[in-house]
Amino acid sequence: MPEVMVKQGAGSHAPSYWAATAVPAPTFTPFTGTRRVEVAIIGGGFTGLSAAYHLAEQGIEALVLEANDTGWGASGRNGGMLPPRYKKGFSGIAGKYGHDVTRRLHGIILEAVDTVESMAERIGGDSGFRRTGQLTAAHTRVHLATLEADRDWAAREAGDRTPRLLDRREMQEEVGGGSHAGGWLDPRGAGIHPLSFARNVAAYLARKGVPIHTASPVRRLVDGPDGVTLHLDGGTITADQVVIATNGYTGMIPFAPGQLDKRLVAVNSSVLATAPLGDNLAASLMAGRRMVADTKHIMNYYRLNEDNCLIFGGRGDITGGSDDPAVYAKLEQQMVETFPQVAGVPVSHRWSGMVAVTRDDFPHIGRVSQRVSYAMGYGGRGVALSNMLGKLLVPLVRCETVDAGPMSSNPFLRYPFHAFRITGMQIVAGWYRYLDAKALRAERAGS
Repeated sequence: MPEVMVKQGAGSHAPSYWAATAVPAPTFTPFTGTRRVEVAIIGGGFTGLSAAYHLAEQGIEALVLEANDTGWGASGRNGGMLPPRYKKGFSGIAGKYGHDVTRRLHGIILEAVDTVESMAERIGGDSGFRRTGQLTAAHTRVHLATLEADRDWAAREAGDRTPRLLDRREMQEEVGGGSHAGGWLDPRGAGIHPLSFARNVAAYLARKGVPIHTASPVRRLVDGPDGVTLHLDGGTITADQVVIATNGYTGMIPFAPGQLDKRLVAVNSSVLATAPLGDNLAASLMAGRRMVADTKHIMNYYRLNEDNCLIFGGRGDITGGSDDPAVYAKLEQQMVETFPQVAGVPVSHRWSGMVAVTRDDFPHIGRVSQRVSYAMGYGGRGVALSNMLGKLLVPLVRCETVDAGPMSSNPFLRYPFHAFRITGMQIVAGWYRYLDAKALRAERAGS
C-alpha cells in the first residue's frame, strides 16, 4: 500500500472506535538493505497477514511489507462482522452458476468464519471473536422471500438446516428497532474487534520470526526470470513469489501489476460509534448482541458491543477521497430512524475505510504472472473472506490450482472507462437509492 493517509473522521482527527479500543500496536521498522526471500507480501491487512500466517504454518519463508501500519486500511476500520453468507444469496448464485459451484461457495464461507476463529485462538490475546450469530434483516417481503429461497436451497442442496427465518415480530424482538418484514438468523455468524485481530496476528507472526516492515511502500516491481525485484525507499528485495494484498487501496500503489487497479472501484464505507448507552437503553435494542446487516442495495449494518457502544455503518463518500460531514449526518439520521431510542446519544467516533467493488460482486484470487499472485475485491464482506483467500494464496504460491468457485474461475474483468469510475458509481448509487426507496414504498402500500 502507498504512503498515503486517509482522514478518519469528519472535522476532527479523532481515531476510530477500533483504534481507540484496540490492543497496543506491535512496533515494526521500515525495510532497509537488500534481501532474498521466498515470498514477499505487499499489504499488511487481513489478506496479507493471513497469507503470511498460513505460509508460516507450511514452513514457507515470507516477508510482509506495509506502507503504513498493520491493519491501517479497511482491515482496521470495518464493522468487524463475519456473516456466513454472500451478498448474493445462495439460491441466486445457484441459478447462475449451478448447484455444485454454489455448494463449493457454501463450504468456503463457513470455512472462512472457522478460519478466523482458529486463527484468533492460535495467536493469543483478545481479538474479540464471538459467535454472536448473524441477522440479515429483510426490509421488504420480497426480500424475505429471497431469504426463504436461500434457506430452502441450503437445506435441500447442502444439507444445512442451521439458518432459520424470523418473522416480523421475531425480528423486532431481536433488533429492538427498524421496520423489517422478517430476517435470516445464522448462529454461526460472528463478530470480532478487527484492529485488535490484525495487530494480534502481526504480533504472533513477529514472535514466529516472520519479518514485517511498516512504513515501507513498494515503489516499483520488476518481474524477471530469476525472481521479482521490489524497489523500496530503503533498499531492494528479490522474491521467488510476490503476493499483492492491497484490496481497496490498490489504486494508490504506483505499479499495479496486471492493471489490478483497473479491475476494482474503491468507495468509502463509513461508520459511527455512539458513546456507551446506559444499561436500560442498551437492553431495549439488540438483546442478543447479533451482527446485523439489511438487504437494501445501499445497506446499513450495525452491532451493539460489550461496552454498550452502538456501531452503525453504511455507504460513505462515493468519491472515496475524503470524509464528507454530510455523509455522517445522513448516517446518523439512518441510525436514529432505525433506533429512535438513541436520539440525543452522543456520537463518539466517525471514520471510514475503502471498500473494493468488482464487476461481478465477488472477490478474486489468481495470478497476473507466474510469480505474482493477488487476492482482493471483497465488496464489504472482507472480514471472513479476506482471511480465507489469504489462506488460499498458499497453494497459488506453491504453483498449485485453487478452486474458489467464481472467485477463482470468473475472469477478473476491468471496468470500462475506469477514469470515469466516480461518475459511474454516483449514477449506480443513485439508481440503487431509487430502487430501495421504491421497494419500501411498495412494502408500505401493501401493509
